[in-house]
Amino acid sequence: MNPVRPAGADLEAILEHAPFGLAIADSEGQRVYVNQQASLCSSALEPHAMRELRFASKTGDRAFNCSLWLDIEAKPVFDEEIFRLAFFDELTGLPNKTLLARTVGAELEAQPDAEAALLLVDLDGLGRTNDYYGAAFTDGLIAAFAERLSGCVRHSDILGYLSNGMFCVFVTDLSGLDLTEYASAILNRSKEPFQVKGIETFSSASIGISMFAKDGASFEELLVSADQALRGAKSESKGRVGYKPDTPARPGNGDMSVEQRLRTALRDHRLCCAYQPKVDIHTNGVVGIETLLRWRDDDGQLRVLGDFVNLATDAGIIDTVSEHVVDEVMTSLPQIDAVFSHGTSISLNITAHQSTDPDFMRKLLDRLTSYRRPERFVLEITEEAFLNGDLLSRNILPMVREAGVKVSIDDFGVGYSSLSALAAVTADELKIDRSFVQNVHQRPRSQSVLKAIESLGRALGMTLVIEGVETREEVDYLKQHTAIRIAQGYYFSKPFALEEFTLDDEALPAARQPEQARTRVPTRSSPNRSRR
Repeated sequence: MNPVRPAGADLEAILEHAPFGLAIADSEGQRVYVNQQASLCSSALEPHAMRELRFASKTGDRAFNCSLWLDIEAKPVFDEEIFRLAFFDELTGLPNKTLLARTVGAELEAQPDAEAALLLVDLDGLGRTNDYYGAAFTDGLIAAFAERLSGCVRHSDILGYLSNGMFCVFVTDLSGLDLTEYASAILNRSKEPFQVKGIETFSSASIGISMFAKDGASFEELLVSADQALRGAKSESKGRVGYKPDTPARPGNGDMSVEQRLRTALRDHRLCCAYQPKVDIHTNGVVGIETLLRWRDDDGQLRVLGDFVNLATDAGIIDTVSEHVVDEVMTSLPQIDAVFSHGTSISLNITAHQSTDPDFMRKLLDRLTSYRRPERFVLEITEEAFLNGDLLSRNILPMVREAGVKVSIDDFGVGYSSLSALAAVTADELKIDRSFVQNVHQRPRSQSVLKAIESLGRALGMTLVIEGVETREEVDYLKQHTAIRIAQGYYFSKPFALEEFTLDDEALPAARQPEQARTRVPTRSSPNRSRR
């Protein structure tokens, strides 16, 4: 059915009141139509303020010359609005991906031999922030981070916003710049508190870095490489800086592929537990172990399945995975006692959502209390759980206390809780995030923050554990300048499976060999074994 066309009189009325001038003349120059605006334009006192466009048109056998007048003064406002909508993000006010691609592309074309890099900066945990606070709060956090990030980057660098809390920094000149230190400064700024809609909140970011032209010769190639570096960094832990690996990633390394591998590994019983010791840095005795989930590949090697905790949560199988972990730990208790000792505590990680789910927690505690010494178990929960502090303190923690199980606050310092929420929750252990100990002997500000966290933990009666200790210098600083006794990290041991430890041999398994700079290794605190 053909649409109904307006009558000629209606069309003429529309043209008469149009915001532009229109004049139509035949092939001999005789005007056949002039609207009201065109009459004003032709008699304007300042004809230079008008822009005239001319074009020819043909209808049947008749040819016409048309003139169209537009107000030049209105054009810049109109064009500026169009440009802003097309090339800038409305939330952050930063260039969008389209403008970034054009700007970076032009920069690379103009300086093909330049030393440059692309930083992909991702705000951690936005999905959970959105779940707790809502979309408006999340938008406010992104906008606040954009403003802070703008103050971190150099004037010569190109900053833009992609989407979903993902920012891009193109570093145009690397001469005289320590890129890792530059990225770390951005991460440190991201951990400072934000004020969003009258609420103090904490966040963190992760960064993936790609290098021009080693990792890509165009904006898109650099972006893909930086994304691979970002995924690699976040697979270890959030709040890290990562570079693109030298070896190319395997095909199908995206979230969907990892999710399918996770489901298959769960079905085929290829998920297993690895354990990382918590060590008394003054006696080198193992006082506890943290249980971590690993995937055993076809060669029998233990692999990290990327950010599988979030994937398992999104896929709806995180509770099944957690039940698998608990079952394996309970079954392996005799081997755990043989490798370590009967007094070694055993930490289990649970998500923020699980920690506030009464049904899940009830089933978990029933399983743990089936063991004669439930006080041996420690549930590690992240700060995110404190955002729902009322539910945690009223319904969950009394249940945990009654069962005799202990509670640890994991990754303290990089989550989203406030101090008021922390004060409302009683915990036995406070695990300080690795970012506060990394090169602490060279960072006076980190030393001050670490001292404050130590005082806070001691005031609240919590045992302090420092995570991510990797060097002898970090251990020496903790010994000499803090009262923190318990540490965990690659300096002491990587996570390892129980079968890697040979009871007939006092040597540590291959994954736990001490680095050359160490003079002593952690010993097991079993009474029937001699210390090293």
